[in-house]
Amino acid sequence: MVSKWQKYVAIGVMVLVVVLIGIKLIYNYNANQLNWEEQDAAQLTNDCLDDLGGYAVRYPGQSITYCECSTEAIIQNVDKAEYYIIREKSAAEQEEELLPIILECYNAYQEAIYNASTLD
Repeated sequence: MVSKWQKYVAIGVMVLVVVLIGIKLIYNYNANQLNWEEQDAAQLTNDCLDDLGGYAVRYPGQSITYCECSTEAIIQNVDKAEYYIIREKSAAEQEEELLPIILECYNAYQEAIYNASTLD
């Protein structure tokens, strides 16, 4: 014969499983609602220019081109929800995850800066 407390534990476990499934469904629904929008691209580009600091001032054309290129690469290759998760990580981890995505843009930017610099 099964005791009362075993019945309560079994019911509690089943309720917990149902609640966890419900939370996961709600999370997935909300994650799918996060889509890139026009203002997101502008914000990413502005944030990129802010992060470049002095380079954006010294090489404005090259910096704008780089930031637009990297923004486009991120939007095409990373979900918005995934991007927010990446942004919560340390700078080194962000670089590790995002650099392969924006590598072509970064290399073009480095070359453009080199060509625009006056090393005479």
